[in-house]
Amino acid sequence: MPNKKILLLSGLIILLFFTDCKKNVLYRASTEIQNKTWQIGDSICFNTEIKDTKNYYNIFINLNIDENFLTENIWLFVKSTSPSGNILNDTVMFYITDKNGKWLGKKHGNTIKNKFLYKPHVKFPETGNYKFCLNHGMRKNDLPKINSVGISIEKSE
Repeated sequence: MPNKKILLLSGLIILLFFTDCKKNVLYRASTEIQNKTWQIGDSICFNTEIKDTKNYYNIFINLNIDENFLTENIWLFVKSTSPSGNILNDTVMFYITDKNGKWLGKKHGNTIKNKFLYKPHVKFPETGNYKFCLNHGMRKNDLPKINSVGISIEKSE
Protein backbone atom coordinates (compact mmCIF):
# COMPACT_ATOMS: atom_id res chain seq x y z
CA MET A 1 0.00 0.00 0.00
CA PRO A 2 2.72 2.58 0.75
CA ASN A 3 3.94 2.33 -2.87
CA LYS A 4 0.49 3.31 -4.18
CA LYS A 5 0.41 6.34 -1.88
CA ILE A 6 3.87 7.42 -3.00
CA LEU A 7 2.92 7.02 -6.67
CA LEU A 8 -0.32 8.94 -6.17
CA LEU A 9 1.44 11.75 -4.31
CA SER A 10 4.21 11.92 -6.94
CA GLY A 11 1.66 12.07 -9.76
CA LEU A 12 -0.27 14.81 -7.97
CA ILE A 13 2.90 16.90 -7.46
CA ILE A 14 3.83 16.54 -11.15
CA LEU A 15 0.30 17.49 -12.22
CA LEU A 16 0.32 20.58 -9.98
CA PHE A 17 3.74 21.60 -11.32
CA PHE A 18 2.61 21.47 -14.95
CA THR A 19 -0.73 23.13 -14.18
CA ASP A 20 1.04 25.97 -12.37
CA CYS A 21 3.45 26.47 -15.30
CA LYS A 22 0.57 26.76 -17.79
CA LYS A 23 -1.14 29.40 -15.61
CA ASN A 24 1.86 31.66 -16.13
CA VAL A 25 1.65 31.47 -19.94
CA LEU A 26 -0.69 34.11 -21.32
CA TYR A 27 0.01 33.33 -24.97
CA ARG A 28 2.19 30.94 -26.96
CA ALA A 29 2.18 30.33 -30.71
CA SER A 30 4.65 29.40 -33.42
CA THR A 31 4.76 29.13 -37.19
CA GLU A 32 6.57 26.43 -39.14
CA ILE A 33 8.85 27.86 -41.81
CA GLN A 34 8.13 26.46 -45.26
CA ASN A 35 11.13 24.50 -46.63
CA LYS A 36 13.05 25.61 -43.51
CA THR A 37 14.02 28.83 -45.33
CA TRP A 38 12.85 32.18 -43.99
CA GLN A 39 12.58 34.63 -46.88
CA ILE A 40 13.69 38.24 -46.26
CA GLY A 41 10.25 39.74 -46.91
CA ASP A 42 8.20 37.11 -45.09
CA SER A 43 6.63 38.60 -41.96
CA ILE A 44 5.58 36.13 -39.32
CA CYS A 45 2.73 37.67 -37.34
CA PHE A 46 0.94 36.71 -34.16
CA ASN A 47 -2.26 38.21 -32.77
CA THR A 48 -3.34 37.88 -29.16
CA GLU A 49 -6.12 39.28 -27.04
CA ILE A 50 -4.80 40.94 -23.87
CA LYS A 51 -7.28 41.37 -21.05
CA ASP A 52 -4.88 41.91 -18.13
CA THR A 53 -3.47 45.43 -17.64
CA LYS A 54 -2.50 44.94 -13.98
CA ASN A 55 0.22 42.29 -14.08
CA TYR A 56 3.69 42.33 -15.62
CA TYR A 57 4.74 39.94 -18.38
CA ASN A 58 7.89 38.81 -20.17
CA ILE A 59 7.75 38.52 -23.95
CA PHE A 60 9.90 35.82 -25.53
CA ILE A 61 10.83 35.03 -29.12
CA ASN A 62 11.13 31.31 -29.74
CA LEU A 63 13.32 30.13 -32.58
CA ASN A 64 13.95 26.51 -33.58
CA ILE A 65 16.89 26.02 -35.94
CA ASP A 66 18.83 23.11 -37.43
CA GLU A 67 22.09 22.27 -35.72
CA ASN A 68 24.01 23.24 -38.87
CA PHE A 69 22.74 26.84 -38.80
CA LEU A 70 25.61 28.91 -40.20
CA THR A 71 25.85 32.01 -37.98
CA GLU A 72 26.44 32.65 -34.28
CA ASN A 73 23.66 35.22 -34.00
CA ILE A 74 20.45 36.38 -35.59
CA TRP A 75 19.05 39.85 -36.22
CA LEU A 76 15.30 40.35 -36.07
CA PHE A 77 12.94 43.22 -36.78
CA VAL A 78 9.96 43.20 -34.42
CA LYS A 79 6.87 45.34 -35.03
CA SER A 80 4.33 45.51 -32.21
CA THR A 81 0.93 47.10 -32.71
CA SER A 82 -1.38 47.93 -29.80
CA PRO A 83 -5.20 47.85 -29.94
CA SER A 84 -5.31 51.64 -30.42
CA GLY A 85 -2.84 51.43 -33.34
CA ASN A 86 0.36 52.53 -31.58
CA ILE A 87 3.36 50.91 -33.30
CA LEU A 88 6.70 50.01 -31.77
CA ASN A 89 9.52 48.93 -34.13
CA ASP A 90 12.55 47.18 -32.66
CA THR A 91 15.75 45.76 -34.10
CA VAL A 92 17.17 43.03 -31.86
CA MET A 93 20.09 40.64 -32.02
CA PHE A 94 20.28 37.32 -30.20
CA TYR A 95 23.28 35.04 -29.84
CA ILE A 96 22.68 31.45 -30.90
CA THR A 97 26.14 30.20 -29.86
CA ASP A 98 28.74 31.36 -27.40
CA LYS A 99 32.15 32.60 -28.60
CA ASN A 100 33.41 29.00 -28.79
CA GLY A 101 30.54 27.85 -31.00
CA LYS A 102 28.59 26.02 -28.26
CA TRP A 103 24.79 26.19 -28.71
CA LEU A 104 23.03 28.39 -26.17
CA GLY A 105 19.62 26.80 -26.75
CA LYS A 106 18.49 23.30 -25.86
CA LYS A 107 19.32 20.58 -28.35
CA HIS A 108 16.65 18.02 -29.26
CA GLY A 109 17.89 15.68 -31.98
CA ASN A 110 19.08 17.89 -34.84
CA THR A 111 17.09 20.91 -33.64
CA ILE A 112 18.26 23.70 -31.36
CA LYS A 113 15.36 25.26 -29.42
CA ASN A 114 16.01 28.87 -28.45
CA LYS A 115 13.89 31.02 -26.15
CA PHE A 116 15.09 34.63 -26.24
CA LEU A 117 13.87 37.24 -23.77
CA TYR A 118 12.65 40.05 -26.01
CA LYS A 119 10.88 42.38 -23.55
CA PRO A 120 11.14 41.84 -19.78
CA HIS A 121 8.61 43.00 -17.20
CA VAL A 122 6.05 44.55 -19.59
CA LYS A 123 2.74 45.91 -18.38
CA PHE A 124 0.22 46.16 -21.22
CA PRO A 125 -1.33 49.65 -21.14
CA GLU A 126 -4.67 48.71 -22.69
CA THR A 127 -6.88 45.69 -23.27
CA GLY A 128 -7.58 44.38 -26.74
CA ASN A 129 -5.82 42.78 -29.71
CA TYR A 130 -2.03 43.12 -29.89
CA LYS A 131 -0.14 42.15 -33.03
CA PHE A 132 3.52 41.10 -33.15
CA CYS A 133 5.26 40.73 -36.54
CA LEU A 134 8.77 39.32 -36.96
CA ASN A 135 11.15 39.57 -39.91
CA HIS A 136 14.73 38.44 -40.04
CA GLY A 137 17.35 41.10 -40.60
CA MET A 138 20.23 38.97 -41.81
CA ARG A 139 22.36 39.84 -44.84
CA LYS A 140 21.22 36.79 -46.78
CA ASN A 141 17.82 37.19 -48.41
CA ASP A 142 17.00 33.54 -47.77
CA LEU A 143 17.81 32.40 -44.25
CA PRO A 144 18.12 28.59 -44.32
CA LYS A 145 17.90 26.10 -41.46
CA ILE A 146 15.00 27.83 -39.64
CA ASN A 147 12.37 25.31 -38.54
CA SER A 148 9.92 27.56 -36.72
CA VAL A 149 9.49 31.01 -35.23
CA GLY A 150 7.23 31.78 -32.31
CA ILE A 151 6.35 34.13 -29.53
CA SER A 152 5.30 33.57 -25.93
CA ILE A 153 4.01 35.94 -23.29
CA GLU A 154 4.49 34.74 -19.72
CA LYS A 155 3.69 36.26 -16.36
CA SER A 156 6.73 38.00 -14.87
CA GLU A 157 7.74 37.01 -11.36
